[in-house]
Amino acid sequence: MNKELLVTLSTGFALFSMFFGSGNLVFPIRVGLESEGHYVLASLGVLCTCVLFPLLGMLGMTLYKGDTDKFFACFGKTGTFLFSLLALSLMGPFGVLARCLTVMHGALVLVFPALKLEAASMLLCIALYFLTINKNKIVTLLGAYLTPFLLAAIALIVFFGLQHASLSVTLNDQYLPAFTNGFFTGYQTMDLVASFFFSGFVMQHLYRANLGKDSHVRLFVKASLVGALLLYAVYFALVLLGWLYAPLLADTAPQELFGKIAFSALGSFAAPAVCLVVVLACLTTAIALTSLFADFLRRDVCKDAISNKLALGLTLGVAFAVSNLAFSGIANFLGPILETVYPALITLTVANIACKLCSIKASHWPFTTTVVTKLLWV
Repeated sequence: MNKELLVTLSTGFALFSMFFGSGNLVFPIRVGLESEGHYVLASLGVLCTCVLFPLLGMLGMTLYKGDTDKFFACFGKTGTFLFSLLALSLMGPFGVLARCLTVMHGALVLVFPALKLEAASMLLCIALYFLTINKNKIVTLLGAYLTPFLLAAIALIVFFGLQHASLSVTLNDQYLPAFTNGFFTGYQTMDLVASFFFSGFVMQHLYRANLGKDSHVRLFVKASLVGALLLYAVYFALVLLGWLYAPLLADTAPQELFGKIAFSALGSFAAPAVCLVVVLACLTTAIALTSLFADFLRRDVCKDAISNKLALGLTLGVAFAVSNLAFSGIANFLGPILETVYPALITLTVANIACKLCSIKASHWPFTTTVVTKLLWV
């Protein structure tokens, strides 16, 4: 296998693992559960907000050479800093990173029933610290080592899940609700927000691969497509499983949906299999989010006045504290923010790409107008 193909595949796998975290394992199943049998349309809704829009964001970032400061320059220097701080905080220790810790705890309890949330979060934060300390090797770690195990474990559970279920009949002829539910539930994954910051992370990795002038852009596009195809294949499978096991999943907590399906399909083998899938899915995303926020804290907030090790410690310390709110508590304050900001980010992404292609100066008005419209509508 030549080096360019190897780098493309490993980077595509890394992108998959960065995006496929705690929410991505939970929300597609819930969408399928609520699809009323229209699981294909429900998966297409998930496809839009969890695959196509993040892919659009990443491809748009290539036009700005992966530089978030240039992409958000329409907000001004102060506005760009505040937006980045808010976005990375919600993706990092105050939101998705903390949510990853709670979901991993839920998986570990299947194998270690007496394990408390606080103890699990502390142990996981220590593991994340050592996995993240050498950031130059993160993409390689994710793409070459962790992701193949994650995909294999997911494939195992999906295969046996499909073998042990029969397709339920469609309950009604209302198609649109299934699509819109998948579309809007996809906001909760925050994948479009993540795409702005993951793109720069991956671009640096491709620069270091040193495969020739301008090769990084071509490889970035190919790797993004690999990651996108993997993501949608897994999302479709999870949405389908959500519908197939709908009678079993009634009144089940969101973070327990995947485990309940696995126990039904695998029996006594379910606990270690679910634990492996959930921990790997959350761990791969958590590694990337920890590194991103710690870098921003050290470089942009503290102006290099603190070390990378201290920045990582502070990031994980806050995540540990917030994780004690549990999955539902974190989701309750993330939901309203994302419902307001996400449509505006979609509009901003499309506008920035159009401005770049037409050599027009970008403006904050597409974003601002969308936010104001959403607030007035509410």
